[in-house]
Amino acid sequence: MGPQAESDEEFIVLSTSDYADSESTSHPKNVEPFIKPFSFLPSLLRGSFKISGISEARTRKYWEIKPRRQATEHTVNKYYSYHITGGFGGSGGEGGDQGGDGGTGHGPTVNFGQPQAQETSDFRTIRRGDLKLVKKVRLSPQSGVVGRQSRGVSVRRAVYHAEIRGDPGTVTVAVYQGDGAEDEWRKHIATYKSIWDPRIMQPYGLVSTNGLYAMVFHDELIPYRQFCRRFENSPILTVYIAGYCPIGKNTEFEEATNYISGGFRKSSEYGDLSAWIRPSTGELCLDLVQGGPEPISELPWWDDAGVVHVLRLENVSLDAPDLEDMIISSLSEDQYHKLCSQPSITRHHWFQVSTKCPLGLVIYRVNSQHGTCVRITEPLQLLPEVELNWYNYKNTPDELLPNLWIRYDSHRTNTLWLELRLRFWAHGIVKAWLAQANCIFAELEETAHVEDYVCADMVEFTLRIADERDIPKGYLFVCPSQDFCTGTEPHANLYQWPACPAYWSLDPSGADPLSTEDARNLGFPAIHIETMMSGRSWDRSVYQGLRRFHEGKGHDPESREVARQLGYPVYEVLSDRVPFPARG
Repeated sequence: MGPQAESDEEFIVLSTSDYADSESTSHPKNVEPFIKPFSFLPSLLRGSFKISGISEARTRKYWEIKPRRQATEHTVNKYYSYHITGGFGGSGGEGGDQGGDGGTGHGPTVNFGQPQAQETSDFRTIRRGDLKLVKKVRLSPQSGVVGRQSRGVSVRRAVYHAEIRGDPGTVTVAVYQGDGAEDEWRKHIATYKSIWDPRIMQPYGLVSTNGLYAMVFHDELIPYRQFCRRFENSPILTVYIAGYCPIGKNTEFEEATNYISGGFRKSSEYGDLSAWIRPSTGELCLDLVQGGPEPISELPWWDDAGVVHVLRLENVSLDAPDLEDMIISSLSEDQYHKLCSQPSITRHHWFQVSTKCPLGLVIYRVNSQHGTCVRITEPLQLLPEVELNWYNYKNTPDELLPNLWIRYDSHRTNTLWLELRLRFWAHGIVKAWLAQANCIFAELEETAHVEDYVCADMVEFTLRIADERDIPKGYLFVCPSQDFCTGTEPHANLYQWPACPAYWSLDPSGADPLSTEDARNLGFPAIHIETMMSGRSWDRSVYQGLRRFHEGKGHDPESREVARQLGYPVYEVLSDRVPFPARG
């Protein structure tokens, strides 16, 4: 008797969980305060000199501190070096320490050298009067705070858009204020100097005057979220901008963070990176220091699991007044559907569903409040992108039997973990749904809950033995993957757990399955099975944009003509829609 043909539900030992739960720089200061004290040098009295601003009590005789002819180098204000060569006795003395009343002595000579090389030489020094602040950039209250309170630093960095006298275009200025502002400013200069890349904010110049410190960056920079809000009144532009400069894998953000961590230092050293947009090009750039806009991890479209292919139109200005019409005329229907499919625009869902439910390539409506799911459409007549097979996570030794069942030695099953995955991404089912979603909504007369509709793209069946105690000598038999296909019309492409997915036996042939009670009494663990389903949903605005885009292309958005024209599979509404348990 073959184990598959003669299996009976009473012989299954089974448990299911159907719905379980720089260092830096500043501009050289004016050296005039240093030069003035020495304006009296030509009239120095022999043997002594004074420095302006120092009391008479500190006046010293020159030979008391410089008995011989010597030169001493000092640094003034950290920017200029000078040499003071002391005076010396006349020719009448014995010289040395015994010099007498010889000829006229010579006073000290001050020679100024060139400014010492400073870190600021990498950036232009900008006079405060040449910089016109035009508009303050709105940042969250927490974003504007930089520095560490534990170090006694309380610095606020305000950001402005500004103009520089004589230079065209708008720049971005970060102004540092508060206790410790100079130290924080210098540290940030060193940070920006360490990386030079178009995907990183690039300093243009520095301002340092009267205790005020600022850093000037190339271009007008706008926080990512604020930039996207410019287009929130147009669903089409909202989708285009989100896809134009997305944050996710294979995007500028990932390239920039990889550049930072791979070429210089770990990106974690910078904390959460903030994102800015250059409106002139739409390109994204990152801020290496805190005190900018919302960090990347807090942005609503962040999805590090998605693979994104950035779509950008050449010669299309983001400031064009007829930008929406340009997008409609420039993109094909397939391109726009692909844009709407990006992880930066979709919402990804995982649901645990009942092991008794047949699943497949269908559209579901999820009711999170009641923990239920309803199948809306008939399954698409498509096969998985790869042949259906069990995946053995722990590489537990197994043996394939002639009847295609798989046998495991019981002593090696205490960490058994098998998965059967049905992936349908390669079939373009998401684009197929987007092409006809408004048609399905019209048939269902659905207007209020369009965000609850989920396009399923993967089903995952899991079988595990999670009991690490000693298991009696025996064998575990697991059914072939082909048993998951229902194979009955009209549900030929639906998949579910078979009546007997696995069982224990003392017989190596599997001809004598143990009943549930016998297996438990002998000490064999329960076999845990569960079903997970993943899919994507969209905001109402995306469906509104699809309607407008299809109308702009001359199509009826409430028909399936776009799907048929593009060769997409066609969804048909299911007449008998019965809810089943599901929990996300």
